[in-house]
Amino acid sequence: MSSMQKFIEACLFDAATTIAKARKRGLRITAKERNNMATSADFASESLIVGRIRKSYPDSAVLSEESYLETDLSSGSLFVIDPIDGTHNFIQGIPLYGVSIAHFSDGKPTAGGIYLAPQKMLFYAEKGKAATLNGKRISVSNKARLEDFFLLCDSRLHTIDDQGYMPGVLRLERMSQHTRFLGAAIYDMGYVACGMADAEFDFKLKPYDFAAAAFIVERAGGVVTDFDGKGWDLSTKQFLSSNGKQHQRILEVLHSKK
Repeated sequence: MSSMQKFIEACLFDAATTIAKARKRGLRITAKERNNMATSADFASESLIVGRIRKSYPDSAVLSEESYLETDLSSGSLFVIDPIDGTHNFIQGIPLYGVSIAHFSDGKPTAGGIYLAPQKMLFYAEKGKAATLNGKRISVSNKARLEDFFLLCDSRLHTIDDQGYMPGVLRLERMSQHTRFLGAAIYDMGYVACGMADAEFDFKLKPYDFAAAAFIVERAGGVVTDFDGKGWDLSTKQFLSSNGKQHQRILEVLHSKK
């Protein structure tokens, strides 16, 4: 196990413990804007992770959802953190939330881990190595027919409608086996990476939402692009992650207007 893997995994586990303790103390909730909340647990998780980075990787830049939003995405060493992905689920007591940490070098991913805390599912990937779930190698599904696909979709229906993709999403829902909305990008992508879902699409993500999870999907043998079929980077906002079998067809259906 590399030193980076040990570091990221330790941070993920300890952040999850910190989140649980913060909930027991009683959550303080802050509205950053409408439909965008942060809790005392988000800040506690972020503080722990950033403190560890400052100690172990003092020359690294940090991008994190709550307090570290201004940074150079092309830094030679950059950690991208989501202290709690699925904060709204977490606030409501819905057990679909987790922690995400990725490392980038010159704009390219080198390592990433996500921890789905309620399910105790630890995903990890590193440059040149296969993705793992709780230490065991994983791969995307091998389903070939879109009609058999289990799809996961961004839960912000107003964003889908505003961007004009609702007809395409409805067509995909009718064509596939099932479509589900989980409300956390690391779940959507993590489940694609381990074959529990066959494809997922998100319409308006920030770097900390996807930095680790998109990399994990790719290291698990999947395909991750924007809605034009182009490879992703930290500036990408729209995502299709899939097992690759129907990637182009899904993009075509997403763009359909009727």
